[in-house]
Amino acid sequence: MNRANVVIMILFVGLVLESSAILAIYVQPKPGGSSSPQYTAAAKKSITLPYTLFNQPISNDTEYSLDQPLEGSWTISIGSLLVASPGNLAGSEAQVSIAPEYPSENLSIPTIIVQERGDGLLRIEYFAQDWENTFGLVLYNSTSPGWQNGNLTLEYKSYGPPVEVNPQLAPYPNGNLTITLGSTTIVPNYPIAWASLSSLYVYVLKGSSFNAGTVSVTIYEVKPRS
Repeated sequence: MNRANVVIMILFVGLVLESSAILAIYVQPKPGGSSSPQYTAAAKKSITLPYTLFNQPISNDTEYSLDQPLEGSWTISIGSLLVASPGNLAGSEAQVSIAPEYPSENLSIPTIIVQERGDGLLRIEYFAQDWENTFGLVLYNSTSPGWQNGNLTLEYKSYGPPVEVNPQLAPYPNGNLTITLGSTTIVPNYPIAWASLSSLYVYVLKGSSFNAGTVSVTIYEVKPRS
């Protein structure tokens, strides 16, 4: 084989190897494909809250604690069938606060608050630091009635260690929050800073007049499937 043929053969082999490398790059699985981590959920607490908790003559706060705090990923399913007095739909509001346990409820930060009004309003707020230093970030706000008959799902996927409880300054995000209403994703993969999930605080606004129904809350611990 002469020198020219040898050079041609070397170039041909190099071209084949380079083409194979480029092809390998393009056929790598994309995020969310079969190579993505699979997760499994196990129920940790399920409670049913009667309308009487949300129909107090004055503001109240009621705490429900988990037996063991969840410091990683979790999913919460909330379903509401609350019915308010026809004459006070906009004045009846129930709130469920998802937060770490703390001696003072208003300092259980970071926290996510789900607010329901008798006329169908749904508002979801996120607080990343002391309430006195900031306003809540409204993640979702809709006045379309009828959401009560569907399930609201909040899914937190952790990618970092928990932050401290009641931070004076908002910490860096350590996970993503996805919110689904029925079969519709209303907030996809929103980055938040989160401490741990260890309690629910149930609130009512003064003047609420719910007269029937319940709120159901189920908390799941989510872990990567081995």
